[in-house]
Amino acid sequence: YHFMNETMRAPFYSGSWSEEGCEPHSIFLSQGDYPLKGFHFALQAMPEILSEYPDARMYVAGNNIAASDTWKQKIKISSYGKYIRELIKENRLEGKVVMTGMLSAEQMKERLLKSSVLLCPSVLENSPNSLGEAMLLGVPVAAADTGGIPSLMTDGKEGLLYQPSDIHGLAGAVLQIWRDPEGAKKRAQAARKRAGRAHDPEENYRRLLAIYTAVCS
Repeated sequence: YHFMNETMRAPFYSGSWSEEGCEPHSIFLSQGDYPLKGFHFALQAMPEILSEYPDARMYVAGNNIAASDTWKQKIKISSYGKYIRELIKENRLEGKVVMTGMLSAEQMKERLLKSSVLLCPSVLENSPNSLGEAMLLGVPVAAADTGGIPSLMTDGKEGLLYQPSDIHGLAGAVLQIWRDPEGAKKRAQAARKRAGRAHDPEENYRRLLAIYTAVCS
């Protein structure tokens, strides 16, 4: 095996998150299409978050699996989509959850810069690009301590980690970011520096050439 970091999409190497430029108390999930991504955990944690910040709102990118406005959508909706709809109804989250649909790289960047926290609630992950992209932009991050995530960021230093599927832990991580904005900014800046090193396109290019040289020799 030859280790090599990943190069992110071009738009994420410019621009910088700021508290003043984002929507207060807005949470962004880069995907919620299937159960492993943990969208349902975020919905279950929302009542605790809303009890302290009633203006909180969640944005979720990707396919709108809960859509059922047309007959075609009603017929095609998955069991997970039905479950998501039930959670939104049970937790009184109508108007608090926005399904953005599929986003281009530029649209994803815009949504990240407008959000006050990127949430990665997956129960299983490898090396999520959305986390690396958010770190490059300096967006505060809360994520489940699973898979390759702790190799990308250190808990308390570049973001906040909690145990996978821990609803209270998820809510607590988001709330801590909002309760301590200065601490969140400090971690986000540290994350930006770390991501800048890990995802440096020139360094990754040199590493790729070195790998091919080693293999060929």
